[in-house]
Amino acid sequence: MKHQRPEDREIEKKRQRLLELENVLGQRELDLATLSSELHIFERRYLRIVGSRYAEHDEIEAQIAKAIAERDPKNKQKEKIAADFRYKANESAGGLGDISAEPETIKKFTPSDNLKRLYREVA
Repeated sequence: MKHQRPEDREIEKKRQRLLELENVLGQRELDLATLSSELHIFERRYLRIVGSRYAEHDEIEAQIAKAIAERDPKNKQKEKIAADFRYKANESAGGLGDISAEPETIKKFTPSDNLKRLYREVA
C-alpha cells in the first residue's frame, strides 16, 4: 500500500465530507421541492374554499348595497357605496379565476423512493 502524505489524507477527508454534504443537500432540496408542492396544493385548496366564501360574501354585500341605493335613488352617497361594493365583489370573483372549478380531490405529492434516488444522483 502506498504511503499517503498528510496533505493527501486531508484532501481525501475533505472529499468524503463534500460527498456527505452533497447528499444532505440533495435530500434537503428534495424536501424543499416536496414542501413547495404541498404548499401550492394548500394555497389552491384555501383559495377554492375560503376565497369562494369571500367572493360570495362580497356579492351579497353588493346586492344589499344596491337594494339600499335603489330605495333612495336621489342619494348619490348610497349609489357610490353600492358601486364600491359591486367593484369589490367583481374583484373577488375575478381573483378566483378557474380555481373554484377545480376538483376537490387533489392528491398530496409524495415522491417515490425511485424519484428520491434519481434526484439525489442528479443533485
